[in-house]
Amino acid sequence: MLFNYHICSLEDWGKVFQNIKIFEPLVAHIAREHDIEYSGIGKCKPGSNAVFHVGKYIFKIFAPEESGIGGEDDFISEKFGIMRANRLNIPAPKLFASGVIYDKYLFRYLILEYIEGEPLADISGKLSGAERFKTGRLLRKIVDRMDIPCEKFNNHDLHSKQAEDRWKAFPPCFQRERKEYLKAHKGHLEVYVHGDLNPDNIIVKANKEICLIDFADALTGPVELELAAVICDGFKFDADYINGFIGKYDKNILTEKILYGLSIHDYGVNIIGDNIGVPEKIFSLAELRERIAKRV
Repeated sequence: MLFNYHICSLEDWGKVFQNIKIFEPLVAHIAREHDIEYSGIGKCKPGSNAVFHVGKYIFKIFAPEESGIGGEDDFISEKFGIMRANRLNIPAPKLFASGVIYDKYLFRYLILEYIEGEPLADISGKLSGAERFKTGRLLRKIVDRMDIPCEKFNNHDLHSKQAEDRWKAFPPCFQRERKEYLKAHKGHLEVYVHGDLNPDNIIVKANKEICLIDFADALTGPVELELAAVICDGFKFDADYINGFIGKYDKNILTEKILYGLSIHDYGVNIIGDNIGVPEKIFSLAELRERIAKRV
């Protein structure tokens, strides 16, 4: 047996998913299966899955079903997103191999190109205003190529029970108002959206070009979902990034687009809590709208 740790919960997975010693036998075996020279294993910035650096490759091992997260849908979404990005010349790691290994648990995995660079989260504070503007403009060009109509490729739907449960963090009056608001805002054009364009998933290379990673949360949905995530979570409302990404804009129109995007986003509650305000203290959409408008 290659993997010798017991997993029956998210807590169990959280204790080991970055542990080189525990994962090295599994990673080394996968490398041999694909005739990849193995000279050791290195850590990568953590996400939800086990991700390790091996030479010129990234090995991404998805959490098994027993962890209570992820599973086959995340694997399908990530693989589809990477292959689609490679086909459309969207800056993303190249996919070298994928597969499933049956050990103590069923582990799905991807072998990807290692991208030399730093997450935007780590270097944003070092960038000049002009560099942030350029980054915003580059990301807009990428998003315009990526976020176009696409066939449905996974079981990920808006308003899943898990996503809706998160909105219970808001006061009941806000929850009722949001439901009425969404009933009145149906019919938006659905496109492919990355779904998680936070600054950890935007890699900046030495030449300041950018590359997107982590497509596991991708889905088909309104483009406002992507816009809200980029401006609130990716750019932290920074004016230079926004001006590069959008150009001249009407503050009221942008506010409404962000409000709608956050209201339908699987992690809208988390994005609001991290970047706008404490959900428990926001009692109406008008108050959320006002907070957004002050930042854009």
